[in-house]
Amino acid sequence: MEKLELSVSLLKKALETLRVSFDVSKSLSILNNEEYMLTAQDSTIQRFEYCYDSFWKVLKRYIVVTYDIQDANSPRSVFFACVRKKAVSEQEGAVLIDMIADRNLTTHSYDVVEIREIVSRIPGYYKIMHEITERLLK
Repeated sequence: MEKLELSVSLLKKALETLRVSFDVSKSLSILNNEEYMLTAQDSTIQRFEYCYDSFWKVLKRYIVVTYDIQDANSPRSVFFACVRKKAVSEQEGAVLIDMIADRNLTTHSYDVVEIREIVSRIPGYYKIMHEITERLLK
């Protein structure tokens, strides 16, 4: 249980850094400087990636401790287990599955338009990760 609590604490700190990246991006958009915006976008993507990785691993620990589910070893299987156990709603589960696809694309895509579309969805992913974390992992 202590390991779960420590992981939750670290996840909350990581999510806060992601939230801050939105504020920075908004502030930099006023300057209308493409280089600054690309740098802020890169920062948001990097922070999203490590928040996503921390989030699914914390949920994995949660389902092991709470439901004794030992065989969920990937983000998809962890998210499905959370839906099955009603720890997250089906609607939340659908967003989490979309988040997997976008996380995978951030790693392998170099298409600026595609990346910008993903960046536009990251605040929604932040919101759901934050809400689930606060609800399940107080």
